[in-house]
Amino acid sequence: MKTPFKVHVIEFFIGNTRNKLTSLLFAVVVWAFAFGNTGHEENVEGFILVQPQGKDQVVVKQEIAQSRLVGQTGDPFTGRCRISISGPRNVLTRYLESTERLNGTIQIEGSGRVDLIGGNVFDLPSGLAIKSIDPSWLTVIVDQVVKVEIEVKPLISGTPGQGFVLFPGGITTEPRSVFLEGPKELLEGDSIGVFTQEIDIAGSATEHLEQTVPLVITGDVTGLVSIASGSPSEVVVRLEFQPNLTQAQAEVSVRYIVDEEIDLDIRGDRTIKVSVLGVEDAVREWEKRVQQGTFYLLVKVTDTEGQNRNVPTEEVRWIEGSLPDGISRDQVKLERIILYSAQLLKAVREDEQQ
Repeated sequence: MKTPFKVHVIEFFIGNTRNKLTSLLFAVVVWAFAFGNTGHEENVEGFILVQPQGKDQVVVKQEIAQSRLVGQTGDPFTGRCRISISGPRNVLTRYLESTERLNGTIQIEGSGRVDLIGGNVFDLPSGLAIKSIDPSWLTVIVDQVVKVEIEVKPLISGTPGQGFVLFPGGITTEPRSVFLEGPKELLEGDSIGVFTQEIDIAGSATEHLEQTVPLVITGDVTGLVSIASGSPSEVVVRLEFQPNLTQAQAEVSVRYIVDEEIDLDIRGDRTIKVSVLGVEDAVREWEKRVQQGTFYLLVKVTDTEGQNRNVPTEEVRWIEGSLPDGISRDQVKLERIILYSAQLLKAVREDEQQ
């Protein structure tokens, strides 16, 4: 039995429509897949660390040699760069979403021109590639790393308290020197120094002062010089102060003392010259007390039966507290006191009557 012509016409239109829809859907899927994986390019910020291959070397200078966007020729290269990455859109998108900033390292053999795009600087997923890096070229200088011993110099400020001075021979450090590590050209020159942190001695009124202070490296504009491993980062500074002594001389009263029940006729020195040595304030105060009569010498005497005698220094006294602080007993020098005679008054009268 033959199929009616009308049925053939209906199947033709319905069947072809189904086929067309299927083909169209398949084409859409293929197009979406192909578009999502076609080559795509993104510009991102990155950072490149330039370091020498040798462990005993260091990069002392790196400058931009060629750039269009990041800096100009001759500018110091800080590591910041502009990177263009290409690859499938979906792969590139996922990678950039999971990476905050591209960080890479390029190792160099020595000084010279460096092409930043050369070599495998960044660890990228399969399918992605670096199209360009700006700046594209650098000029790099590499130097040998050495260890040098340098003397520590104490840094002192301020003026000691009145009556004291700090003399150069009284400043020492322990240890006296430390080892620094850094570029050979820099350390073997005269620009690098090692100082202590500043020590303020303003108002110090002591003969000995000791402090532990950190060390400070000066003259290093590269930031590549450091204290070598094994050397201390701080030292002990010892300061010796010397009294700034003043000398003065004055005529001082001599007073003789006897027991209350004994009356002696005393003939001897009533004043003698006294010299003192001490800090200036104390010496000036001593002179003032001498003038006011509050500092005088005391001598204990007994009957000498008319004989003279030289009074030993150890028998000479003064009222306790009348010698100012800052002058010790051994800083007081006396002329010899001569006691010409010391007799009982009765014996003196009898001698006079005879």
